[in-house]
Amino acid sequence: MPKTSNHIDKMAITGQKVAKPSISTEHLSAKVDEINRQYHDFNRLHLSIDETRQLIQVNYTNDDGFEVPLTGWLDMGQVGTYLNNYQRMFCLDANRIDRFFDMDNTMAIVPISWLRPTRKRPKGVANAFFYMRQAYQEVIPRRKPLSVRPNNELATFWWTPS
Repeated sequence: MPKTSNHIDKMAITGQKVAKPSISTEHLSAKVDEINRQYHDFNRLHLSIDETRQLIQVNYTNDDGFEVPLTGWLDMGQVGTYLNNYQRMFCLDANRIDRFFDMDNTMAIVPISWLRPTRKRPKGVANAFFYMRQAYQEVIPRRKPLSVRPNNELATFWWTPS
């Protein structure tokens, strides 16, 4: 197993040398940005670094616009683990269709603008996010793909005999 090394950094105010763990604040900030892009139904995450630059706190902006701590002060490794677990539990990557639907090579992906629902149950729409999140997290089985058929307007574009 390769050995990870710590980098030495100088604190801006005192000039004191401080050991900087191999995981960087830039890496953690990039992870927070990724989480904020993926998880739109919760308040945005932010990182606060203590004055010694050794500990980090994960915060979020509440509905009133105030930054509130989500964790206590953690070292960088703990923050990395926390963010990975947070992302696994709460974030959905909309590009990973295979995490929501049972897919095989007979499936076709069509633009959503082509779809016209034949029925839309308000309760089904309200519960969709909850069930899709559970399927994504493999708590429940992924759903079967939607059944679609061409309508008269798209029939010539959708199916052109050769």
